Formats: sequence, structure tokens, C-alpha cells
Amino acid sequence: MAKSSFTDHFQDWLSEWDDTKTRQVLVVVLAVLSGLLIGMLVYTIAKYVLDQMFPFPPGIYMVDAEQKAELMKTVASQVFIIIPLTWVVGTLVGGYFSVVMGKIGQFPAWIAGILLTAYFWIDLLHLPNNMTLFLLCPVLTGICAFAGGWLGMYMVAQKSVKAQAQV
Repeated sequence: MAKSSFTDHFQDWLSEWDDTKTRQVLVVVLAVLSGLLIGMLVYTIAKYVLDQMFPFPPGIYMVDAEQKAELMKTVASQVFIIIPLTWVVGTLVGGYFSVVMGKIGQFPAWIAGILLTAYFWIDLLHLPNNMTLFLLCPVLTGICAFAGGWLGMYMVAQKSVKAQAQV
């Protein structure tokens, strides 16, 4: 008996391409992109509110190491709690909407969570931060992507059960 690998299965799957698979792939891509967009939008709005509540001191620019160190001394400790909370909200909302829009499983939320983690890391380079935030980011976004995907699938399943009960 021949052993089959992932690449063998993947090649078989690609060789039998039809319109149904095209539709499935497009739905996944659009669900992930919509979840990513919504998550980024929620995060950006929350970050804007954070910047209004805790503005940077005038005259300090995050270019030099000395200025970053000076800013870390003056920044409020609440910022280090609020930044991860904005990650949590953005990833939960983005993961939830990617699953609800896709209606094909939880993995669009996971992919959106991975992409949002990369976005948060890139954005974190321009904020006052420490290594704890860099390490906390994938943990929080991973948990929230899973939770958003689970919540989205729960809502899709509930909607499906209600639709079947009415028939």
C-alpha cells in the first residue's frame, strides 16, 4: 500500500479543479480580507482614541534611542494595558466577521488573526513598547482569533438551526 502525503493530496485536489472549488477559494479569500479590514479598522479607531487620551509629549520623536528611552519614562502605564486591549477587540471583531461572512468554518478567523498579528507588530514598532508587548501580541491575538472564530461559528450555527426550525 502506497503512503500518501499532504503534497499528493494537494496535487490531487488541484488537478480536479472545478467551479465549486473556485467559489470556495474566493469565499475564503474575501472572508479573510473582510475580517482583516474590519479588525484593522477597529484597532485604528481604538488607537486614535488612545492617542487622544494619552498624547505624546511635544518635541519627542521616536527616531533616536535616547528619545525612545525618555518617552518610556514619561508614558502612562495605562498605555501598556490599553494597547493589548485594542489588539483583543480588533482581533475578536475581525475574526468574528470573517467567519460570519465566510460561513465555511473557523479558519478564516485564524488566518485573519495571523495577518492582524503581523499588522500589530509592524504598528508596534512606532509606539513606545517593550519586549513583553512583542511576546504578548501573538498570544493574545491567537486566543482572540480562536474565540472570534468560535463565536462566529456559533452564531452561524444558531442562524442555521433557526432557519431549519421555521421550515
